[in-house]
Amino acid sequence: TGPTGGYLVPQQYAEEVIELLSAKAVVRKMGAVSLPLEGTLNIPKLTAGATAYFIGEAQKIPVSQPTFDQIKLTEKTLVTMVPISNKLIRLSSPKVDIQVRNNMIDVMAKKEDLAFIRGTGTDYSPKGLLHWASPTNKFPANSTVTVSNIAADLQAAINKLESANVPMDKVGWIMSPRVKNFLMTAMNQNGIYVWRDEMEKGTLLGYPYAVTTQIPSNLGTAGGNESEVYLVDFSECIIGDGPQLEVSVSTQAAYEQDGTFISAFQADLTVVKMVRYVDFAVRHGEAVAVIQNVTWGA
Repeated sequence: TGPTGGYLVPQQYAEEVIELLSAKAVVRKMGAVSLPLEGTLNIPKLTAGATAYFIGEAQKIPVSQPTFDQIKLTEKTLVTMVPISNKLIRLSSPKVDIQVRNNMIDVMAKKEDLAFIRGTGTDYSPKGLLHWASPTNKFPANSTVTVSNIAADLQAAINKLESANVPMDKVGWIMSPRVKNFLMTAMNQNGIYVWRDEMEKGTLLGYPYAVTTQIPSNLGTAGGNESEVYLVDFSECIIGDGPQLEVSVSTQAAYEQDGTFISAFQADLTVVKMVRYVDFAVRHGEAVAVIQNVTWGA
């Protein structure tokens, strides 16, 4: 049938596949550090440093003791599986197996990105930026939407990072399309666009930004109109990457769908399965600031 692939049969339809509109993966693009992960990976971190003193002649030197902790990355399993009609594979142009493969990879990338941004760290999923951020680095936007209040909120996010001595090596913003479009068109009392010229060059207040629909615009009570804006030093973000993407293809596998077991061999299907292993962490929660309850552009 058409929705399950019939639209790809060239005898009836054009040979062009209209790509699905999907969110862009932003966490990797913004510079998060990738480390090889196999099983688990423990990363030591310094939580409190030594102390320096000025002393007088012949005075005893005070002793200080650094303290340490560690971040533990553990493989989280990300999977997708698709059955394809063998007849469709044979007749389709462009080749449906290539289209399905590319779509599966794209879907996995987006699912990963969503977890890296807002994942709770439960249900076998990584914990994302929202929950790695220090509680004091999450604050509500001013409820009165004015250019001056927005500027103060953005500056407050920068202050959160700088005041905590975050390295500021790969700092960037991530936001929803609605918020980006509002900032692009925000004008001051003289009718001058405040941030548009800079944002057209790819930065906001000196830092690059990325836009993704993975950040919702319907947060708040009962599906409201709130969103979030993140400012992150992505050099502090760690992606644990397991072995390369595993791809399995079988014409004899069986799978369950809606409570019914289906034999690929009997149904003349090819089943494609992709598996990858990832986890995500932030070295210091102070490297993430989150402006919450954002109604800009709502």
